[in-house]
Amino acid sequence: MKAFRDGAVSGYDKEAGLIEIAIPVTVYDSDLKADITEGVLVAAASPEKILRDVAEKERRSVIIEILAIVLLTGVAAAVASVVVRPFDKVTGAIRSAASFDDSTPAVSDYKETEEIVEAFNEMRTQMKALDQSRQEFVGNVSHELKTPMASIKVLADSINMQSDAPVEVYRDFMKDISEEIDRENNIISDLLALVKMDKGVGALNIENKNINMLLENIIRRLGPLAKKNEVDIVFESIRQVDADVDETKISSAFMNLIENGIKYNKKPGWVRVKLDADHRFFTVTVSDSGMGIPEESLPHIFERFYRVDKSHSREIGGTGLGLAITRRTILLHRGSIKAESVLGEGTVFTVRIPVGYIA
Repeated sequence: MKAFRDGAVSGYDKEAGLIEIAIPVTVYDSDLKADITEGVLVAAASPEKILRDVAEKERRSVIIEILAIVLLTGVAAAVASVVVRPFDKVTGAIRSAASFDDSTPAVSDYKETEEIVEAFNEMRTQMKALDQSRQEFVGNVSHELKTPMASIKVLADSINMQSDAPVEVYRDFMKDISEEIDRENNIISDLLALVKMDKGVGALNIENKNINMLLENIIRRLGPLAKKNEVDIVFESIRQVDADVDETKISSAFMNLIENGIKYNKKPGWVRVKLDADHRFFTVTVSDSGMGIPEESLPHIFERFYRVDKSHSREIGGTGLGLAITRRTILLHRGSIKAESVLGEGTVFTVRIPVGYIA
């Protein structure tokens, strides 16, 4: 009846298990000029086959999904293995090179791994140089500390062997022992100063100081030593300079340069100290008429315990640490130092430091 009234209708008959559809059959009545429903066409079909098809398609889709997951997992594992393999090589190469042997890791599968290995090789080279420097430093420290002790022992044994020696001999021996103890103290003090600077212990006490006055005081204190060595000190000040420095540390650095110019000089000789500045930096130049430094030694003079003339350095009481401390002090002030020398004619040290301290 609903089909007569509303047109085509459909539904599912649960009791019969059928899908039914009813479509009205109409005829056009020319008198009424309208469609008249003559009857209803009813069709029914069982959904069993459709349900079976749906179930089969669902089963197949589940199987396809499982196969796809397995396949993608396998592909991902294979790709990951290919991608990770070069990094495993890098790891193995780094581990095998950890012993600081002479082998050089090389993995060129990818640009990235090649860059990683190159960076590691650069770091390894620096670490080997640092380790070698450390070993040399420890060896030098051991040697330098043992030398005065050995001298003291020899002197003490000599005294013990001469029980009836005159007082003058005892005094000479005690004087030599005292000098060796002073030398040991100087080495230890310089070593402690270097260690503190390397560790950053004892930050710079920056104050604005008059560099002209600072240099004049240093030259005045070194006057007796210069007179004893027949060396004239000339101070040339181009302009007044005020700068931010640690007065104690920078005074020690400049004193070391000027003192070296006096000690390693000829008799008679001269040392010239020149001060100049621009709006950013002040420059101190220390030149002398001394023995000079061989060209092959110039790159090494700022190394710890390096001595150009070991016998002469020992004779005048050098520790081999003065220039290393001087350079470190100047670097802490964000400055620079360079040396130029002509063997037999003299040496020029040029120090350049910012007028305003750069933290």
